[in-house]
Amino acid sequence: MREVPLSLNSKEFLSAVLKEGLRPDARESYDYRDIKISFGPQWGHAEVMLGKTRVLARVSSTVAQPMPSRPQEGALFFNVHLSPLASTKFTGARSDFSTVVTRLLERTIKETRVIDTESLCIVAGEKVLNLRVDITLLDFAGNVIDASCIAAMTALSHFRRPDFIVNGDEITVFSDKDRDPIPLSVLHLPITCTIGFSGEKILVDPDDEEECVMDGYVSIATNTHHEICYIYLGGGVTLTPALVSKCCEISSLKTQEISAQITTSLDEDLATRRRTGADKPAAISSLTLQEKLDKLYVEDRTKNRKDIAAEDEIESATFGSITIRYIDEVDTVDENGIAVISDQQETPARQRNISSNAVQQEEESFPGF
Repeated sequence: MREVPLSLNSKEFLSAVLKEGLRPDARESYDYRDIKISFGPQWGHAEVMLGKTRVLARVSSTVAQPMPSRPQEGALFFNVHLSPLASTKFTGARSDFSTVVTRLLERTIKETRVIDTESLCIVAGEKVLNLRVDITLLDFAGNVIDASCIAAMTALSHFRRPDFIVNGDEITVFSDKDRDPIPLSVLHLPITCTIGFSGEKILVDPDDEEECVMDGYVSIATNTHHEICYIYLGGGVTLTPALVSKCCEISSLKTQEISAQITTSLDEDLATRRRTGADKPAAISSLTLQEKLDKLYVEDRTKNRKDIAAEDEIESATFGSITIRYIDEVDTVDENGIAVISDQQETPARQRNISSNAVQQEEESFPGF
């Protein structure tokens, strides 16, 4: 069903209300709508709700040949899809507005070198990792630019690239089941702030009704270091230098608030994944606590293997990054890196090798570890 556009009377009434400093949703001129950030089960899958505007961003990586002009750097690509399911204003095909959003994201994120693309190099001049950010508009209620930028930056900060090793001419790219993926090197966090103008009034984060009657808008991208990354002027409105300076100050303040919310959401998601074991490879996270404990062992000085039960005093038994925990107190550590551990009771001394060689031997002793 096609949406009913605003009537002339509605537009005139809304314009008069905005010029009086009032907004339909009772917000102040400088207020954003509520921002909600959620994550999918995979790394780099983020969904952002800005009011009723809902945007999904997903980051993926592929191995490809580098560009001849940049043989030691990977590439970053953006694809914005304005789904007709979000609003009948969009047909699903590439439009001028989707091109504007894509270009703005490229200027804000790619050209300001948010991602250290040199860290994506596998073999200089031969193989690199290319990143692709797919952004899909799910629900439309205005200000797609800010919602898309927040979703893209959140997804890139959340994404983990696959680990790889180079042995001569052989390149091995590990899946998530084999090795822990590695976070991207995010150098700074730019966020766009879109400000609309209705007469002399400023409208931060305009919704869909306000976009129908505002004279124009400006989107300013700033980062947490108070640096201006990009300015885009739309609608043909004329701005004075004083007004541009004021908009930059507003954008810088809003960037600090939004980036803090992004960081908090990322920390909460990582803590949740660690509690549930979702941040570990599937072969490890699928193990029960007792199965993990069965993989650990301690030896006394006669090399007699002893089992560890779940009720023993052990803090954790993680394996994705090989976390070593002591059961009791460490008495001594010899020259070979052997930690000698003993109970409070008079039992034979137990020891665990915590050197890197011992960890490697322990991995080889348990296929699939």
